[in-house]
Amino acid sequence: MTPSRPIVPVQLAIGIGVIVISVVLAYGAFLFPEEMGFVILGADVYPYAVAAFLAGVGAVLSYQAVTGGFRELATHDDESAKVLPGGKAGVAWVTGGLIGVAALINLIGFVLAAALLFACSARGFGSRHPLRDLAIGVALTLPIYWLFNAGLGVSLPPLVNVWI
Repeated sequence: MTPSRPIVPVQLAIGIGVIVISVVLAYGAFLFPEEMGFVILGADVYPYAVAAFLAGVGAVLSYQAVTGGFRELATHDDESAKVLPGGKAGVAWVTGGLIGVAALINLIGFVLAAALLFACSARGFGSRHPLRDLAIGVALTLPIYWLFNAGLGVSLPPLVNVWI
């Protein structure tokens, strides 16, 4: 017989809190007025999608809390797991990324500015692969750009500016 793992109440509260946030977000999306005019996707689609994602995350967190606590992704044998990212340098990287987006979005376009923010944030959290982080940032930002422009009809700064 294996011993049962204890429930971690604080972590369970976090999981349930995330689920509650998802329910509140879904309720808010339900209260959106009906769309007027021509749009492909209604304004409630994105809050519903985020609510569903948060509900899934909350369910996983709650499950882990009742089965012994949150799991660590890094192994303890991994050398990088011994170094804790963040601190003042991490805050500086994330802040620099935010300032960079604000300063560069009209100059280099939405996709490249957001990819730069992603790379700076990843660096702030300990990543040492800037080109990979930029590529991931572009891959994450392109669908967002297209969904906002085509789906919602919201005009973002250009994909990339003409001079690039």
